[in-house]
Amino acid sequence: MTTPVSLTSTKMNLGLRQTEQWIDDVLLPRSDLLGRLRFRVCLPHPLLAAGLRRIEGTGMTIGAQNVWYEGGAVTGEVSADLLAEVGCTHVMVGHAERRRLFGEDDRLVGRKARAASLAGLVPVICVGEDERLGPAETVAHVHQQASTVLRFLPPGTEAEVLYEPVWAIGGAHSAEPHQAAAVLDTLHKVTPDHITLRAIYGGAVTAGTYSALRRLSPWDGVALGRAAQDSAMLDDVLGELLGPPRHDAGTGR
Repeated sequence: MTTPVSLTSTKMNLGLRQTEQWIDDVLLPRSDLLGRLRFRVCLPHPLLAAGLRRIEGTGMTIGAQNVWYEGGAVTGEVSADLLAEVGCTHVMVGHAERRRLFGEDDRLVGRKARAASLAGLVPVICVGEDERLGPAETVAHVHQQASTVLRFLPPGTEAEVLYEPVWAIGGAHSAEPHQAAAVLDTLHKVTPDHITLRAIYGGAVTAGTYSALRRLSPWDGVALGRAAQDSAMLDDVLGELLGPPRHDAGTGR
């Protein structure tokens, strides 16, 4: 089993000083473990530079929460080339909140994902059902989202799909493992051969979520919400993802 990957997005919940304090107090003391997870911190555009300075050399990376799909005079937007130039490695596209509030559809998300790939960024493509559906309806919904977006990606692309049921975001319960397994199977089926894809689950992730999912399907990792900002919850999740601390041979340490 390979080491899982993980990420978090702060949305607009933290200001500059709060973000710096969170990184200093919660993430940096755990940077060895988070670095092993290739942990990505997705921040609002004005906070990217501050985040990059603080996590430099830790193995963690910084991602953006949104991108525009073309250059030129598009006031208020940020291009993929600029995000890559300032040091981002990943960018989220198609988050449920952007679909709901700004009417972003799968074709627009696909254009954004393609622009990110061409700029050397890894697009984190967000998919998920808006309300609790039966297994067949959920699979059909995610199939439509993912298949449309993935068709936009150029050959040789590395991408991540974040399956995050909208009803689970900020909630108390994650998706049922059997339903999540069916979604993962669908994601593998719709992924073109020329794309290297990682599949990540998000939505009410706490300690135990990843283990429950992995019993039925080979998810590549999990996205953390509130668990990334609570030290005790984060320790529990890290312990699950990475296992017990390793000891140096012959030293007992």
